[in-house]
Amino acid sequence: MPDEMMNRLPAFHQKPSVAEVEQRAMALWPGIAADAGLPPDGAAFSMMQVNSSRRDSRAVLGIRTADERRFVLRADFAEGNLAALRAHHDRHRAAAQALREVLGVNVPELVWLDPERPIALFEFAPGETAYRELSFADHGLGNREVLLRRIGGAVAQLHAAGAVEQRRFWPKPHLARVQGRAAKVRAGDLQIRRSNRFLGLCAMLHRFAREARGLPYQAALQHGDLHFRNILITEDLVSFIDFSNARFSLPHSDIANLWLANLPDHLATGGGAQGKAVGFGSVACSDWAAFEQGYGQAVTQDPVFRFLFLHRLYRSWLRLPAPGADLQARDSTLLSGVEMVFDWFQKNDRG
Repeated sequence: MPDEMMNRLPAFHQKPSVAEVEQRAMALWPGIAADAGLPPDGAAFSMMQVNSSRRDSRAVLGIRTADERRFVLRADFAEGNLAALRAHHDRHRAAAQALREVLGVNVPELVWLDPERPIALFEFAPGETAYRELSFADHGLGNREVLLRRIGGAVAQLHAAGAVEQRRFWPKPHLARVQGRAAKVRAGDLQIRRSNRFLGLCAMLHRFAREARGLPYQAALQHGDLHFRNILITEDLVSFIDFSNARFSLPHSDIANLWLANLPDHLATGGGAQGKAVGFGSVACSDWAAFEQGYGQAVTQDPVFRFLFLHRLYRSWLRLPAPGADLQARDSTLLSGVEMVFDWFQKNDRG
């Protein structure tokens, strides 16, 4: 049935170089299916979202087999650090195993892994991204408070599953890099947009570090790239995907990244949260209250978290193009978000 088979093929990207990568990924399926003990024939494919900067080398395919099982194939054809990717997959596999018996929280199983290339097959995680669910809620199609409470509870379960031991926080490695970059900016060897304000942020980090130095925290393996697009939600399940960490053990960094990875989204003075009372770091007070209730800890009162949140803002600042370079739309958006958060700290945390 040629026509029936054609209907099971995806619509490839209109850009030829991207479509070629998608087709290469799809051509891997018969071999992967044979290795994984899955039916190779009669599968339906769909193309899933990939970061626009990586479309020429990476493809993510949704696959529905003839027996109606669903999977996600991730194939990266660029040269990269295979050992690091293996470590990320080990972290993913460990989280999936640890959360297997936890009701309402999920990490999709890693089904198959290429021994020599960055290609992996995962179980399909159902649901819509938390990013879109929060947007729906802002338009009256859901309850934002309930969503954030569920997300906070799921993140707590993720961190508890990877908990190791209690440690003390020593910010010296963070500060050494901050101090080094600040010295280069002052010497004119490093060009940073809004350099005077950036130096103010560096000075603020030193003060926050003094408040956090030596305090205890519960160490746990981080997700490494936790943001609202890497969380999928159904009515009874919260799933985590795309792990990018294997060694760092500061779980509060995940929470900082959750709110700052897509600036200025989710801030109280923008988007659907507009008009709400502004809380720590320019996030709505009501958003923090719901998330912290679910997480089971008032993280915004923890000096270790406060330092890590401000340090995540510092890392966002470093992503901005140098002065004089053209600002793309996403750069302008990031700049507005960075300054919005820094304005809050200048106004509310003078020490």
